[in-house]
Amino acid sequence: MSKHIAKEHMYQLPSGNSVHPCRLILRDGTLMWKHALLLGNEPALPDTEAKENHIIKTAQRLEELNAWVSQGLEPWECFIPSAWYVPNHPGLENGISLYFKHHTHSVGHTFTQLLPHIQDHEILELRNNSLYFQRC
Repeated sequence: MSKHIAKEHMYQLPSGNSVHPCRLILRDGTLMWKHALLLGNEPALPDTEAKENHIIKTAQRLEELNAWVSQGLEPWECFIPSAWYVPNHPGLENGISLYFKHHTHSVGHTFTQLLPHIQDHEILELRNNSLYFQRC
């Protein structure tokens, strides 16, 4: 059996990196490239390296915030993004913001736990039974 993955299943990123949708954005994280780039069945690939880097930095910040809410939980009991990089959606077109929920905790509980850890240049809001996070 071949250990190689067919190229048509990989995402070609502007940096030249080729990643599988199930690859973790950060090596020790929980968020995968499919969380950031899939909306429905079709991936929306970033068109610039800057947007790719925004996604990576946003994932890094989410992993930090997840540590405050998911202490003592299993690794899969973490944030679940519902919309992240959506090129034609105002507010989601740059990779610096997303909508998400927590796998285990309610939206209200997650919001309450995260609010003290949000930095001055970040936004965390309750929107339509989801959490909206924006950095920068």
